[in-house]
Amino acid sequence: MIFPNRLKQPQALISLGMLFLVIALAWPRYIHLTGGLDPGWIDAVRGLLFGVSIGINLMSVGLAARQRRCGGT
Repeated sequence: MIFPNRLKQPQALISLGMLFLVIALAWPRYIHLTGGLDPGWIDAVRGLLFGVSIGINLMSVGLAARQRRCGGT
């Protein structure tokens, strides 16, 4: 219930997008959760994390611009 309300705040979305970016950057080097995964799957998951990060950050920029135009908070 708290998460849908946070989707209206660009700052919360930027934080979430940056969290996915940090996980995507740090995962192959510092976090060894690869277990028995094939290198192709590791690259796919890392690409997915980058894509989610980019998408959330672009969504927050659009939301901030819309709120700025409409005079919302």
